[in-house]
Amino acid sequence: MNKLFIYQYVMNIKKSDIYNFGLKQGIKLDEEELALLDNYIKNDFKKIIDNPERILMDAKNKLKVSTYNKLLELYDTYKEKLALLK
Repeated sequence: MNKLFIYQYVMNIKKSDIYNFGLKQGIKLDEEELALLDNYIKNDFKKIIDNPERILMDAKNKLKVSTYNKLLELYDTYKEKLALLK
């Protein structure tokens, strides 16, 4: 997958996109979690690609347990695709 495409998408993503994706995954994000994830995606997306475990550890104490567990599940689902971006 082309990194430039990913970077352009990230710059245009809206909180509503994140919220709706969460709903499709069975997660109802509260405003604080939504702001946190929006911040990670927009400001740390390169770190997410290069070292996702570090971002996951940072988010662990900032998200509800159920949200964090779902995030880990999604990471396991998509980690092979993330590895292709390195």
